[in-house]
Amino acid sequence: MIATIYRGTREIGGTLIELASGGSRVLLDAGYPLFLNGDSIGRDIGNLPTEELLRLGVLPAISGLYAWDEPNFDGIVISHAHVDHYGLLKYVHSDIPVYLSAGTKALIELSQAFKIYEPYSINGRLFKMYEPFQVGAFTMKAYLMDHSAFDAAAFEICCNGKRAIYSGDFRGHGRKPGCLSRFIDRVDKQGEVLFAEGSLVSRSDELTLSEEELEKVIGDTLRERPGIMLFQSAGQNIDRLVSFYKAAKRMRKTFVVDVYTANILHELRALGNKLPYPSDAYSDIKVFFPYSLTEKIFDKIGADYAKRFSRYRISREQLKVKQNDIIMLVRPSLKSDLQRCNLLGGTFIYSMWQGYRSSDYQQSFENWLNAQGFQTILLHTSGHAKVSDIRRLIDGLVPKKIVPVHTLKPEAFLEYSSRTELQQDGIAFEI
Repeated sequence: MIATIYRGTREIGGTLIELASGGSRVLLDAGYPLFLNGDSIGRDIGNLPTEELLRLGVLPAISGLYAWDEPNFDGIVISHAHVDHYGLLKYVHSDIPVYLSAGTKALIELSQAFKIYEPYSINGRLFKMYEPFQVGAFTMKAYLMDHSAFDAAAFEICCNGKRAIYSGDFRGHGRKPGCLSRFIDRVDKQGEVLFAEGSLVSRSDELTLSEEELEKVIGDTLRERPGIMLFQSAGQNIDRLVSFYKAAKRMRKTFVVDVYTANILHELRALGNKLPYPSDAYSDIKVFFPYSLTEKIFDKIGADYAKRFSRYRISREQLKVKQNDIIMLVRPSLKSDLQRCNLLGGTFIYSMWQGYRSSDYQQSFENWLNAQGFQTILLHTSGHAKVSDIRRLIDGLVPKKIVPVHTLKPEAFLEYSSRTELQQDGIAFEI
């Protein structure tokens, strides 16, 4: 088995790992990069011609992968629905099968339906957690993992007597901490290689609460502070939405999400789980219809995406009247709608990675909130594994070699195990 990490040996995001064996080729993730030449990558980069994207390295030079090549991959396996793990699918040859979970597929399709990312079709094939599936000569099994993306997976990959393990992005402090234990218990030990993510290795001093601990802090904050509570988190970070919802429920507050997030909760609930979602069964969840987004839904996306929540709508006037009893998900694009609500100040909780706050768009939003009398508080916990959980994964699986990926500091793994091997982007190595 031969491996090539096209991106990720010394970078967070944009992961692409090829495995080749038995005449088959499989790609683990097809991620769009988060950074270009050390700076956050702008969305405008994606509009450049493909020749320029190849020159810049946004598209790594991978033969047999892209739409303009003769296809030469048996499949692409996507670990979860974060664009830094699937964002290059738009360039992939349509004949190459893309394997993903039902939850990942639903989130990607919603992002496209709501025009967050450019729509494109894929040759999608669903896998189920804990059930083996075949990709060319590779036998693979997906394991549900705790991460800030719903339905995230790690993989056990076997071919010609060799076994590779890919952790994907994971953690042990979310709402599904048992996933990590289950993964360690069920995977065969002493595989040839473990590709282990290390996003937090370079931020090991970062405070990492469990989602339950974060939920308690949110509740304490609600109890201590009058007025409306606005919070900003990723609309697809389901664990975080549940943390805020549970805190609101405990304090008997109304939980408000916009119509895009309402659709996410609705579609994921339909997969068969107990997620709270706007419905008769959850009368404490209301749906806000931002003006421009609602107009776009009716004109370009599909009226059904809005009409399904009409019974649970909360108006701007109701927000104003009931603001002391509300906790509401917001983002900078809601600024003009919030301006019309005449809110009397309150608390704004930022619950995302701090690195996203540097943009002018975000700063303008937060400055406006401060001018309206809102006090800003940072309450966040990472979607990635603490060093203790990385060590736990290595010690539990006892791999013959550990290859760090999705990290800015791969050399830190040398302290975790003498079996660590540092690799370079684009250089093939034998497993």
